[in-house]
Amino acid sequence: MIKRLLLLMIGLFLTIFPAQAQDQCGVVTGISYPVDRGVFTLAQDFGVESPRHQGRYHTGEDLFGGRDASLGQPVRAIAAGQVTYSAPNGWGRDGGVVIIQHTFPDGSIAYSQYGHMQELNDYRFPPRYGCVKQGDIVGAVGNARPAPHIHFEIRINQPDVPGPGYSWEDPTVLGWRQPDRFVENWNAWLHPAHRWHLELAGDANLTAPPLVLSDGSTAYLDGTRLRFATPDGRVLWRLNLTQPALAITEFESAPLLTYPDGTMQRVNFDGSPGESWATGTPLESQPITAGELLIFHGPGNALIALGADRKTVVWQLADVPSIIRAYAAPNLIGLITEDHQLLSLSLDGRLLDTAQLQDEGSLTGALGGNLLAYTQGGLWRIDDSGTWGVALDNAPSGGKNSAALEAPDGTLYVFTEAEQSLNAYGVDGTPLWQVALPDVTGRAGLALYDKVLLLTTDMGTITAVQAEGGAVCAATRLYGDARSRLWQQLGADGILRIASAGSITGFDWQTFIGGCG
Repeated sequence: MIKRLLLLMIGLFLTIFPAQAQDQCGVVTGISYPVDRGVFTLAQDFGVESPRHQGRYHTGEDLFGGRDASLGQPVRAIAAGQVTYSAPNGWGRDGGVVIIQHTFPDGSIAYSQYGHMQELNDYRFPPRYGCVKQGDIVGAVGNARPAPHIHFEIRINQPDVPGPGYSWEDPTVLGWRQPDRFVENWNAWLHPAHRWHLELAGDANLTAPPLVLSDGSTAYLDGTRLRFATPDGRVLWRLNLTQPALAITEFESAPLLTYPDGTMQRVNFDGSPGESWATGTPLESQPITAGELLIFHGPGNALIALGADRKTVVWQLADVPSIIRAYAAPNLIGLITEDHQLLSLSLDGRLLDTAQLQDEGSLTGALGGNLLAYTQGGLWRIDDSGTWGVALDNAPSGGKNSAALEAPDGTLYVFTEAEQSLNAYGVDGTPLWQVALPDVTGRAGLALYDKVLLLTTDMGTITAVQAEGGAVCAATRLYGDARSRLWQQLGADGILRIASAGSITGFDWQTFIGGCG
């Protein structure tokens, strides 16, 4: 009787003071998926329209481990938190539901929901208002329609009510979040090197690379808003735009917006609009910066170069298909088009050479101000006349998701998707070392900072490797999306800024690379 009375008093206290109870459950220090993603795959994505539910949008992710391997498998709490709902019949014939409230180091709160579950002898639902740790079992996969699976949600609303599973409106507007984006980003944001992060509204993707100014402040586009953040990642102001901007670049040390109709708009540092002007030509793409020029793809497959004044069209080149990769070296510009042509251009807009590639390939700078092209056929140098030459005999086959870099001392580094390895070669082509990187996915890029190689991909891979010897210094992963190319920059303040999909993250570089520095 006394024990029962004590439990009732504790339950009443937790009901009246849920915030205090959550504090007792601790702040999140680690995060993972509720099931093994090596076994369970995505059966129905977040935000997709469901024909089985009159076209409503899916508010979570359905994870399925195979028809004979899902039923009865344990489901685990993704992170530490307080259970706010726990009912074996929460969804009636569609199974039980558990909801957990999580407090993150930045003070934000989110709720994870696990649906279509059942209780088994060894896999019991946790008590409501109780605390769970990351990895604690909260139930087992139940026998839900059309096949056993776990419905996994992340949201910032409805702390103790099972979600409907589907909504007539965009679920991000209603407070739901894309679960794999949430888990992968927070896994990176819990890294000891994390200093700050900026997120776009809902689950939007960055439409243009951010602009980092000399003091470390950051301007970035968020739909029809321009946001300006301080060097330590705090949003200082927001400017509502009349239409989505195409790009944000620097002009006379201040932000400059480019609109698809060719209008240029200066922005003052207090967030007010400045001078605007028309270039007289529509523009379609992100710009390529080549010296003082900004080069855009325009309507009718025209390539358009704006001069240093950002008003004058310096040159145009006709019949250039849409561009999927570009690199501007001091001596020439390399473009890879959607039909896999590699175009070499002079800085004054002359077409020097056209080569047909088997696959997308990648581009970077070479010593002497020229280009390196890494293709399925090998690693090539392209000089200022557009002439190709072999950069590395017997180079591993390159392609869409491969990358190369030439260090100032002539050492060549190549990451090859086919072999899933990073390789180093001496000036004479002698192999120096090789390191396997089996978990790297997406279009890759290489940079060299402080004798440390940084490998990044548009699917969110961030890996630091010692340039001498190939030791892996550190690795993490943000949520990536091939529609939003990953962008990175190491600032003079020692902060590595990474823009991936819908977030910009600042990592302390020396902390990230640890003993490799």
